[in-house]
Amino acid sequence: MLSDERIDVQHADDATFTSVSRFYGRETALLDAHDYPRWIPLLEPEFVYRIPVTVTRDDPSQSPFVAGAYLLDESRDSLANLWARRLEPEHIDFSWGEVPLQRVRRFVSVLSVTDTERANEVSVASNVLVTVVHQSDPVVMTAAGRQDVLRRRGDGWGLVQRTVQLDESVVRLPHLRMVI
Repeated sequence: MLSDERIDVQHADDATFTSVSRFYGRETALLDAHDYPRWIPLLEPEFVYRIPVTVTRDDPSQSPFVAGAYLLDESRDSLANLWARRLEPEHIDFSWGEVPLQRVRRFVSVLSVTDTERANEVSVASNVLVTVVHQSDPVVMTAAGRQDVLRRRGDGWGLVQRTVQLDESVVRLPHLRMVI
């Protein structure tokens, strides 16, 4: 469902949209390949990654997300020093939850790129479908909306903020130690 904010906005120009689309293609490929050493530099120093708690409410006028409550609330440093390090050769033997690695694919679609008040930043809303296969278990899928803030920099774009809004209130993913 598209919110009014996402429909009635000032979209970025075509060149910006194309550049952002290419950024997401590269970012998704790096994440799917578990290539955190090349993904972490895409994050700005103040990067924040959040997944708010989703609830099912009877009143459709209320937000399905709990204000201030997060399943994940991570920074660039925590992702680099805690998440990515578990896949380094000297740590992988102790990362029993990661061996063998899960096969993860992210399908990012319906990009909506809008200008922000800051000249060098854009807001990007997108949909994402994530599939996860662990060993020979059946595939687990989850759908979500993403709200990102990207900052233009010399080498393209950097991620300033990502908020993932899961569609389901009961998370069926094997774990949330993955960037959606």
